[in-house]
This record gives sequence, C-alpha cells and structure tokens, in this order.
Amino acid sequence: MRGSVGVACDRVFFATMTRASLVILLFTTALQGQGRLIPRRELIHVLEMSDAWKPQGRLAEYDGSNIDAFSVELAPALRRYGFIGVTAGEWRNDQGGRARGVLFEMPDSAAAYGFFTLRRRTEKPAQDAGTRPAGSESFLAGNRLYFWQSNYVIQIEGASNVVDSLAAALSSQILGRSWKPPVVTHLPPRDLVPGTEQYVLSAEDLDPGLGLNATRLGFGDSVEAASASYRKGGGTSKLTLLMYPTPQVAQKYSEELDSRGITSFHKRTGPLVAIVSGSDEESARAILEEVNHEYKVTWNESRLDLNIADVLLTIFTFIGIALSATLVAGLGFGGLRLFVKARYPDRVFDRSEDIEIIQLKLNQGLITKKLAE
Repeated sequence: MRGSVGVACDRVFFATMTRASLVILLFTTALQGQGRLIPRRELIHVLEMSDAWKPQGRLAEYDGSNIDAFSVELAPALRRYGFIGVTAGEWRNDQGGRARGVLFEMPDSAAAYGFFTLRRRTEKPAQDAGTRPAGSESFLAGNRLYFWQSNYVIQIEGASNVVDSLAAALSSQILGRSWKPPVVTHLPPRDLVPGTEQYVLSAEDLDPGLGLNATRLGFGDSVEAASASYRKGGGTSKLTLLMYPTPQVAQKYSEELDSRGITSFHKRTGPLVAIVSGSDEESARAILEEVNHEYKVTWNESRLDLNIADVLLTIFTFIGIALSATLVAGLGFGGLRLFVKARYPDRVFDRSEDIEIIQLKLNQGLITKKLAE
C-alpha cells in the first residue's frame, strides 16, 4: 500500500515539474524573441513559408558593393546610416494580388528610424494622406506605403488592399524593439505637428528649411540631431535639438551660436542645445521652456540594453535551469527506484520484511487485561 502511494506521488511530482518547465521555456523564448533581430533572408523565408505570399520571380539583393545599382539617389544616405542590405522585388498573394516590396535592413532601430524620417521628408506626404496600421510608424505617398519597425524600413507599392495585406504579413514577422533615438524622445509632444520629426546623423541630411549652417553645428564631434515643426501662436515654428557627447562640448557650440548671432532663440540644458527658427519670441520661448534634460544612471555596456524584459528573462532563465536540474534529479531518483523495483522486486526497495503496517482492528471485540498484583 505504501509503495503504491509513493509511486503515485512521484508521478504527480514529475507531471507538475514537466508542466512548469514547459511554461518557463515558452515564456523565456517569447522574451528572447523581443530582443532578437531577424535577418532579412530569414524574414523573407518565413514569409514564403506562410503560403499567403510568394515572390514573383527572383528577388534582387543589394549590399555595400552594389547599392548604387539599386538607387544612386539613396545610396549615400543608406551608407551614412550604416545599412546592412536591401532586398527588392515583386510579390504575389494567394488571391492574385501583386505589390512591389523593398526591405531596407539597418543595423539597429535608431538607424532605421533616421532613414525612415529622411524618406518621409523627401516624399513629402500630404497631411491628409493618412497612415496604415503597420509597423511602429508609417506614411503614405501616393500608392507607396512606408513603415518603420525595429531595424527595418519597408516600402510597398501597389493597390491599397494588397499593400495593406503585404505590410501586415511582413510586420507580424519582424522581431526586435522599435526604439527611437534618445535625442528624438526629448522633442516636446505639445503642439508638435505629427509626421514632421526627423533624426539626423550628418550635415548632409539636415533639413535646409531649418535655416542653420549644418557644417558649423558639430557633426564632426559626434552630435546627433532631431527636428520637428510646432504650431504656436497661429504659425509654424521649427525646433532643432542637438545632442552632444558631453555638456562641455554642448556649451562650446552654444557659445559659438551666441558669438555669431545666428539666432536669439536657443538654450542649452546638459548636453542638449535647442534652437527655434521661424518663430516670434513668445512662441520660441514657450517651445524652449518645454525642452529639458535629466541625467539618468544607465548601463553603458555596448548593446546590452537592460530593461524589464531582459531582467525577467534572466530571472526566469535561472528558474528554468533550477527546475530542469530538479527535474533531472527527480527523474534519476524516481526512475532508478522504479527500474530496481520492476527488475528486482521485493529485494531492494519496499521489502515485505521491512514494511510495517499498524492495524487498529476496530471491528475486534474489547479485550480486558488486568495486571497481576
């Protein structure tokens, strides 16, 4: 009786541990997927395996050696943002719809966002053109849809319903987080004109409409720039944020702005220099008051990107390792016991002479015993 109960308890324990290990494994796999970047060829292969979309003919591949063959106009900007590769070609779905898709693979989400904003400025989409629910951000320019997600910029051209279908299929397979560059997150959200944000890494890509001499803003000193338009006082103002490596470098260029008298509407806060152009003094001051910088202690290991998902991933990974070790130990102990009992019954475990059962014998009559004096 005791042996049967022990075997049943072992089975329940093993089943519980197995289910717990599977749950931990699935959870950690999902968290790992959030941080992993999917290569372009793998993304295309996954899309082909879905059977909903197939490439129409051979897809053209471009990298640093032949990117000029794809577009002489876009090649310099792609090189400045450090692109990895481009894939272009025709796609056809299972209903006969066709669309042309171009996949721009960048090294990270910040570079992809910068190239996306550059294309948005160049394409000049109408304010009423609308967007599509694809990627982290998107815009329409005629029959072309652009969207940014993770380290990808996707361009799709074709009929509206076909474009939406291909965009949704691609977006669902792209892994990784869509982080905007830090300087962009300092753009004040109040009165911002949607779709006017731009992230710039070089003087060549700075919007000429800002009225600034890009060669004297410190792009040689690793400055990153973000700009956007704001509706203030019945007009439109343009804000440019320059984030320098250190506050000292930012102070240097801020003082140069004062000495050259380029603009009277600017301020420095930490490593940030904010410049407002095309605005009256009252509107400029209102915009500048909302630009602030606060220092935060961060881990500066390259590409570590500590966040709550990574912390949880680490915690549950170690929990999974501990559960796996416990499961292996339990299987080893329980499996050995079951094997020995099946192969050598009544010899090692639960031998009849070692098992004692206490019986109460409640149905037996009362026996009176007296102690002799």
